[in-house]
Amino acid sequence: MPIRFATAIALFAACTVQAAPATRLAWLQGDEVIALQRSGEGAQPLASLPRTPLGSTWKLFVHGFLEARGVQEPAYRCEAVQRLPDDDYCCDPGAAIGRDEALARSCGPYFEPKRLALSADDWARFWRDHGAPAWLQRLDAMQPGTELAVPELLQALRQVPAPSRLAARQALLPLATRDAAVLAALGSGPRFKTWSWRIDGERAGGTAGWLADGTPFWFSAAGTSRTALRTQAPWIARQWSAHGLAAVRDDADALAAQPCIDVRFFQRYPIQAVLRADGSAAPVGALNGRHRVVFRNGTQLPIDALPALQLRVETEGPVITARLPLEDYVARVVDREGRATELEAARALAIAARSYVLQNAPQAEACRQIADDSRTQRVSPNPPSEAARAAAAFTDGLVIRGAEVRYHLDQASPGVLSWQAAVAASRRGDGFETILRATWPGMTLAGAQAGADCEALPQAHAWLLQRQQRWRELLRREAGYQPLGAELRVCQLAMGTPHSDQRRLEIRVREWLSREGRVTLIHEYLHLAFRDHPRGQDEAYIEQLAQRLADS
Repeated sequence: MPIRFATAIALFAACTVQAAPATRLAWLQGDEVIALQRSGEGAQPLASLPRTPLGSTWKLFVHGFLEARGVQEPAYRCEAVQRLPDDDYCCDPGAAIGRDEALARSCGPYFEPKRLALSADDWARFWRDHGAPAWLQRLDAMQPGTELAVPELLQALRQVPAPSRLAARQALLPLATRDAAVLAALGSGPRFKTWSWRIDGERAGGTAGWLADGTPFWFSAAGTSRTALRTQAPWIARQWSAHGLAAVRDDADALAAQPCIDVRFFQRYPIQAVLRADGSAAPVGALNGRHRVVFRNGTQLPIDALPALQLRVETEGPVITARLPLEDYVARVVDREGRATELEAARALAIAARSYVLQNAPQAEACRQIADDSRTQRVSPNPPSEAARAAAAFTDGLVIRGAEVRYHLDQASPGVLSWQAAVAASRRGDGFETILRATWPGMTLAGAQAGADCEALPQAHAWLLQRQQRWRELLRREAGYQPLGAELRVCQLAMGTPHSDQRRLEIRVREWLSREGRVTLIHEYLHLAFRDHPRGQDEAYIEQLAQRLADS
């Protein structure tokens, strides 16, 4: 263990839980703990921090363990007769809840080690292999009353495996969006589990989680978790900004997990030639670094191909394409369609651009496909500016639900965002959400992939399970078939392509009342029913069987 970190542990462990907790914020920067306490509108560095109760943060670690194990545990059902007090955080009587939604709702009974039949030995071995602190290797520490040194909590958060951290961040996005004041101050990049506890009779609350680059952080103040966070969010934002953490970029693991966008550049401007910096013709293949694009209309454009763009030759001439992570794509749109230095307007545009591509770009193989075109969205071929990256990072993963997204440079109309009007509103002091609501009053902001905000389709769910019984004999003859139970969820799809999530056992469809809609519903159901067999990835087989079942 590094000396600085070990020293911090010793200092913090010597402190005791104090009454009337002050406002404190801590995070890991390399091996060093940055710890601050509020002083007026500013902050003072702390040589030591109190110990902290684990509170609801223990659920993060159980969630991470389950995610890494790769096995889908049973859903938790809220019994109508013998209802537990904590069921109020989970689900309605008779309903069930899955892993990610349970984390977002802070459903303690879901994560109880006894319910999950977790082995203390397996738990210890897993966290020991991941270099976690000794306290986390104890399964019996997974309870809200556990007290520990703040640096030990931060170190434990750092040791959560990257795939588990990313899954938790996705599940926790609804918490980042539920309070408009917190979202306006902190953005959607920080993802956290809230906790509330009584310390020496005084109410205290806070959060613990990760920034977009994986930096673990902890916050504590007087009040409940919600009131403390709402009150202190602007102060937290100022501290992160002062330390260069206001809108950190996603780390490599997060980038790799993002949806990808295949872009065809210069859709309306035929290319005559692509030249290297020395004036020679660029060969077909990867374009790296400085190049010059010569268009048939005589204009020329210098570009920086970082990361690499792709050059190929089609019948109509040279074509430049790129495969971009979603957030990189969004930042490039902000640079091309707007001006990233207009802070709140740029954030609003980032959300609109992200929403537009997910609403309109069709899925083809691994990625969505869209053209760089004024009829869709224009995309810069150059790397995004730092300001554009910050606008995308501050609104990481946020999309507009409940409205079809369109925008224009200077022509505002019902349902169409005007960039010039957004700039004027930003300069008046309006935040990005206010700017968006002026165009789409009925919208909501939600996560692009949030599984925790499922708008259930109970009639479709019941119909599917009833039909499953009817199809039972036919499907049992198909190799690899696994019937689904109450853990299956059918959700309303607000945007994008109908799909199923094998980990959550979730289907998202636009409608199911027409024959075409029912075929789509059955198609996605079959992907889940054959999820552990190669047939589950055979689109031709799945579609043929779905058509057959729809008529049975």
